[in-house]
Amino acid sequence: MSTVNLVTPDWLDTGNNSWQLTAASLVALQSVPGLCLLYAGLVKKKWAINSMFMVFYAFAMVLVVWTILGYEAAFGVKMLPFVGVPKPVLAMNMQLTQSTLPSANLSQNFPLSTMVYFQF
Repeated sequence: MSTVNLVTPDWLDTGNNSWQLTAASLVALQSVPGLCLLYAGLVKKKWAINSMFMVFYAFAMVLVVWTILGYEAAFGVKMLPFVGVPKPVLAMNMQLTQSTLPSANLSQNFPLSTMVYFQF
């Protein structure tokens, strides 16, 4: 049986990474059911299930738009004083690099994929 040598980058702090993922997951687990209950309570009883599914669809679409355009527009290289150049952050070579915020000249000790999920 051969041994696999898994190498982690020097900048990666597994504690920071796991906390960011845990915090983002807890917020997501609260947000979707909370919005479902809120909007289901605002409509008639027979439309409650429909409004809950619309919350799930909206949550999924916002995630897609966030990864395609939103993250780089919010945290990327600035095009205007208040918005950056929108571009996708879906490439694997981008997702596994160290997370940086160019506008603040700041880098974190976790991958960009964690930052994209946390800021969503």
